[in-house]
Amino acid sequence: MSEGRKNRRQKQDKKKLVLPFVSADKKRQKPKKNETNRKSTTKTKKPKGPGLSKVTKISIAVLTLMVIAVIAGGVFFLKQYGQVITTAVDAGQQQAKSIQESDFKQFRPTTILDVNGNTLKELKTQERDYLSYKDIDPLVSEALISIEDRRFYEHHGVDTQGLITVGLNAALGRGVRGASTITQQLVKNIYLTPEVSISRKVEEMVMAQALEQKFSKEQILEYYLNNVYFGNGAYGINAASRVYFGKSINDTTLLEKAVLVGITNNPGMYDPVSNKENAMKRGKTILNEMLNQGYITNADFEKATNDDFTASIHSEALDNDLGDNEIALAVDSATKILMEQQDFRFQYQFDSAEEEERYNQEYLDAYNKVYQRILSGGYEIQTKIDPTIHQQMQDILTRVMESWPNMDPEKNIYSKQAAMTVIDNATGSVVASIGGRGEEGNTYNRAFLSYRQPGSAIKPLVSYAPAYGRGLLETSTVSDDRPNNNYPNNIYMGSRGNLTLRNALAMSSNVVAYKLAMDNQAELQEPVYQPLAQMQFTGLDVADDNPIIAVGGMTYGATTQEMASGIATLVNQGNYRMPTNIQSIKRKDNDQEIFNLNDSPQRKVYSEDAAYLTLDTMKAVHQDEDGTATDTNLAHNQYWAIKTGTTDEAKDLWTVGATPHYTVAVWAGDDTPQPQDNASVGKATRQIFQEAMDLLNEGKEDVDFQMPASVTNQDGQLVTRSSQAKQVLATRQSALAATTQNIDGLAKTKANELIAEKLNSPTVSEASSFSTQLLADRIQTLSQFELIVTDNQDNWKTFDQYAQQVWALVQNVEPAGGTLSNQYTSVYRNKEAQYAQEKAALTADVDRINNDIKTTEDQSKQLDQQIEDLKKELNIRSSGSSGSSSSRTTPSSSSEAEEGD
Repeated sequence: MSEGRKNRRQKQDKKKLVLPFVSADKKRQKPKKNETNRKSTTKTKKPKGPGLSKVTKISIAVLTLMVIAVIAGGVFFLKQYGQVITTAVDAGQQQAKSIQESDFKQFRPTTILDVNGNTLKELKTQERDYLSYKDIDPLVSEALISIEDRRFYEHHGVDTQGLITVGLNAALGRGVRGASTITQQLVKNIYLTPEVSISRKVEEMVMAQALEQKFSKEQILEYYLNNVYFGNGAYGINAASRVYFGKSINDTTLLEKAVLVGITNNPGMYDPVSNKENAMKRGKTILNEMLNQGYITNADFEKATNDDFTASIHSEALDNDLGDNEIALAVDSATKILMEQQDFRFQYQFDSAEEEERYNQEYLDAYNKVYQRILSGGYEIQTKIDPTIHQQMQDILTRVMESWPNMDPEKNIYSKQAAMTVIDNATGSVVASIGGRGEEGNTYNRAFLSYRQPGSAIKPLVSYAPAYGRGLLETSTVSDDRPNNNYPNNIYMGSRGNLTLRNALAMSSNVVAYKLAMDNQAELQEPVYQPLAQMQFTGLDVADDNPIIAVGGMTYGATTQEMASGIATLVNQGNYRMPTNIQSIKRKDNDQEIFNLNDSPQRKVYSEDAAYLTLDTMKAVHQDEDGTATDTNLAHNQYWAIKTGTTDEAKDLWTVGATPHYTVAVWAGDDTPQPQDNASVGKATRQIFQEAMDLLNEGKEDVDFQMPASVTNQDGQLVTRSSQAKQVLATRQSALAATTQNIDGLAKTKANELIAEKLNSPTVSEASSFSTQLLADRIQTLSQFELIVTDNQDNWKTFDQYAQQVWALVQNVEPAGGTLSNQYTSVYRNKEAQYAQEKAALTADVDRINNDIKTTEDQSKQLDQQIEDLKKELNIRSSGSSGSSSSRTTPSSSSEAEEGD
């Protein structure tokens, strides 16, 4: 054994011997009294002096203040976070009960099964790359300990000094980061989401201590080194060594080992391929720590720091190819399901760009962690994948797109691409996810990974369904005129005047969709994109709270999977279901089912009548003579909905729609957005939609979408409960206002008749002969005039006419002004102020009526929800009584306001 290695072993053995605790459940032994302070048996006399020096007094004062500050901080901490800590401790203890070795060593491959139970894919990484502690060069764990947790062998999962630091930081408002031990990091990597909070930190600490009770220090090091993420898809240090250096970790140099260990702090910043300078600096920092802590000799240090390394990506080192579109979707869905079970808080709308950036990083960290667990093995994923249907859908898309044979010379795939998602409306599951044209090497699944501007295809979800929820009907009219240049242009570059909502969607009026979105935002008092956020559209941005998204002008865009799930929500009477091709997930180590699609909750996004009216309106897109899809016909269905979409310069082309049985969303365009020929590429999306629907619906019953009880057909017009409630309220409010105005108006008219008689009574023709008393009487009579201000009557002009007559008389008597002039001016100004006040009150009444209408509509929505809740409760009770039970990618384009259909 070399001298350096011998020193390292002695230091490690020494650290093991001086552990302050024998085990976590045994108390520390206090020293016996006769063994305390045995430094000397001879008493030493204290030197006499005048007392404490000034410096000593200052030191004691400072120390006292520090102690008081620590105590005050502790009191504040407990007061502020006491209940949070208690809850977190309970949660950590509960989670700790389920900790087992198989959580870290999944040698059973993850198996993905098709709809018939046949194995589609086995995923495994640890079987080849996993190394036990005794098989890993000790330098690796020593490098890790030196930089991440120098007191690793002295604590029991939690570093006391680190705990104090965290407490003080929290009390001082500096957050709760830092001071994590290797054991805590392992807990966070395997069991917890990357959320930064007091509760999560406490939960992490509780579980770390439980982990150290169950496993030895060597096992913890082994689990950590085999599970931590090293970037570029490599989990575990042996896999990382193969990816970056093309060899096992035990065959690397000391510098390469240090560089690899350094990656774990920040895989992007310390990537040895793309950021070699940072990686080298971090590696030398670790080497310096290893020297200072006695793990390596000066000679080892000098040799390693003078060494160099060459890193590159060896992609063949990882053998879990997820090129198959359906399998890629299954693993992605399983990852998100397990993230949710780990209490990751998914977020789809943000108050600021900073909040969005922070969330995106937390999401990426959590996603990568869970994704690796699935790849490492241990799960059985039962899917709804039907290889036959998938191949049929792929064949349709591939064949229709054959008209564009040009290849991208860099990627060696077709320049013009397409994607399609198919959802079974009976279950809400994805039965086909077609991510490209199917050529060799084209493994990127655009169906759920690629955000594209949706154009007019988004109108039913953002503009029309919310408008119908407000009580509008298909026959409601909206002007197609552009009030100013802030409004988008129509594809026909003009106005068609007042359009019914049915006509407007058929011809895809951008102005009407924009106006509806504005009204939805104002009346519902919620973001324009609220329905999309409820349906988990992942490409939403802070800037998307803008009516322009109603014509497709989103910051990032949407995927075909999101668009399909949105239309499927309409078919499912406004209830959103998570789009996935997974039926169930089991853990192989205990055969426990941890997810079943049948138990997945649904979320109410639109009212039943709003959803139905939207689908009925979408029928006009292929039924009306000026609809944008009149060239599309289905062979087996007469009841179906469709919407086309075209963005600025036709860079993205869409066709989305549904029959009662299936929903299909199709996109076509270039991976890097380029102008397209709308006539040919747009027609291709409709052809793919048509052929897919014909194949899927063959043999299915030709039925209409289910009409809810809240919708009735009155003389050929569909009327909803929301519209009826709005109409009844408006009628009652108008009748009440009219009656009140009529009574008030009659009384005021009668009074004014009497005043008019007095003002028009025979008088001396010459104003100069009027007495002062007579004019004062006329002014007093004028003050008694009753103003009438209603929505259909206004007598201010009559009053003003009489007033001018009186003023003419006053001026003849008092040409230079005087008492009569002042009396007249006072009366006139009072009447003028009264008139302005009553006009303002009339406007306020109109606003109040509108607010009452909204309140009634909200109450109607609440009633709908209560009915739905009662239905669910009845279903649950019925099920219980019968005894049955069952166990982000880079955006493809910037915001583009739509000018197409």
